[in-house]
Amino acid sequence: MPAAPKNVAYSNSRNKGRCAPLFVAGPIDCLSAAPAMHRPVSAATASERDTRRVVEARTRCGVRFDARRTEVQSSCCDWGVREVYLARACAIGGRRAMRGRAPRGRLAIAGTAALLAAAALGAALAWTQIFDAALSAQMTMTPTSRSFRDWVEPTVPLYFDVYLFNWTNPEMFPAEVPDLVEVGPYRFREYRRHVNISWHPNNGSISYRTQRSWVFDENSNGTLDDSITTLNIIAASAVYRSRDWGYIRQKGLAMGLAMFGQHMSITRLAGELLFEGYEDPLLNLAKSLPASTTGGAPPVDRFGLFYERNNSLDTDGYMEVSTGALGGSLPGQILRWNHRDHLPFYSGECSKLSGSAGEYMPHNLTEQSGLMLFVPDLCRTVQLQYTDSGQLGGLPYYKYELAESSFDNSSSSPGNSCFCNGECAWGGVMNVSSCRFGSPSFLSLPHFLHGDPRLRELVTGMEPDPERHSFYFAVEPRLGVPLDVSARFQFNVWIEPTPNIELYANVPKMLFPIFWVEQRVRMEDQLLSELRVVRAILDWGGAVCAGMSLFLTVLAVKVLCCTKKAKYSRPCEVMCEKPKDEAEIKLNPL
Repeated sequence: MPAAPKNVAYSNSRNKGRCAPLFVAGPIDCLSAAPAMHRPVSAATASERDTRRVVEARTRCGVRFDARRTEVQSSCCDWGVREVYLARACAIGGRRAMRGRAPRGRLAIAGTAALLAAAALGAALAWTQIFDAALSAQMTMTPTSRSFRDWVEPTVPLYFDVYLFNWTNPEMFPAEVPDLVEVGPYRFREYRRHVNISWHPNNGSISYRTQRSWVFDENSNGTLDDSITTLNIIAASAVYRSRDWGYIRQKGLAMGLAMFGQHMSITRLAGELLFEGYEDPLLNLAKSLPASTTGGAPPVDRFGLFYERNNSLDTDGYMEVSTGALGGSLPGQILRWNHRDHLPFYSGECSKLSGSAGEYMPHNLTEQSGLMLFVPDLCRTVQLQYTDSGQLGGLPYYKYELAESSFDNSSSSPGNSCFCNGECAWGGVMNVSSCRFGSPSFLSLPHFLHGDPRLRELVTGMEPDPERHSFYFAVEPRLGVPLDVSARFQFNVWIEPTPNIELYANVPKMLFPIFWVEQRVRMEDQLLSELRVVRAILDWGGAVCAGMSLFLTVLAVKVLCCTKKAKYSRPCEVMCEKPKDEAEIKLNPL
């Protein structure tokens, strides 16, 4: 047997007549090619089969072999030397490949995952602030914002229901209390559009007027041709204006009322009482009187409860509200009304102009929060208080109602004394005569809900019901979006005995109910669906970000610390066949 090469150990204990080199295994894929190199190869004598195996070994190990340096040898130990050479080269090539590419790729992946995990964690911790900032940006009124487009001409259906009180026993008054029967509702579809818009970027506001139009709904519970008997409001207003006059002037008014055939009640068609109006000789007389006598009321040819309001730009007057563009400001908050920054009808705290104009509400409301609302028809700001909560279309809401304290008189709520203007005889009533040209106009909730019980004793037919007669806003608390709104109030006329005027000499001091209205707005299903998506983003966005942060953190740790390692393999023993004699070599050269 030829002498073993240096640095190679052979084991002959188990393989007599054969020799096998012992060496440390390299990468698994490289060693798996070792059987392909059991025979020595040479460029001149290698068979086609051996050549394929050599090429396969080169390809799998990634090592360049020089076949020309290999010689044919019949010695088993020379074969072992070649096996050692190929295995070592294979292992070195595999280690170089792993050192050069895999570590850099793992570091890049782990670093990217770690950065994304940190960003997701930060978003999860600050999700509420991020959402509030995005919501405020969306709600800010700009010429191109969606909130402004929806505000200019609302698409949500608006309905205006009017309930009239029909006086059934006017001929018995004042011997008997008025017996009133509620008729209606006379329903009108309301269309609203904001016009004459001007932007004021210096103070972050927008000014406008509101054009409102009403179209009668034929499905109403009644027709505009219904005959209605009610209090003669024109005569009652003239008498109310004369309460501070002297004897001679009051007697002159009494003669005028008798000459023009004025009575305590009138009977007109429902359409005439509402929008069409009706003629009255006192209106022509009022045109010739000075403004001090008429209270500055503009001259008109006809009188109706809503006469000249249809398609008018003066129904709500000139309004200026905030856009929300200035830091910390909310959109839709009243700043000016009819070019004034205060209410000229009242003094002190009651003259302050504040609150929402009705379209935009604060968000992040709580049960302790209150809603400040400016109502042009009431000529003042009112506060709505939390009363209940519930769900509408899968969205939670807080219900805020016009509370009893909003209508209380000065005796029970001293803060309301500045609203009285000298007439606060009953609780649960608002005196709005000062913003109605001195007419005896007093507002309350329908059927005197939350009002002084004495008010209901002076008439019959009043049946207050909180479910049907309350004034409320149902608002999604986190988003500040009104889901259901019912604005209800009742119009009453103040009458009292006036000895110098025969028509009113014996009447009781009372509030005479004329009508009550309900303006109802309810969010459509499509908008409710969009709001549910927005609310889901608010509720679950932080949790999703936290989950993504955890997943990316695990991924980064997995890439860095848990990479699959090479499996251990036992040292390879390359077995050689028993040396052949010269006769066998000649017969079987390969």
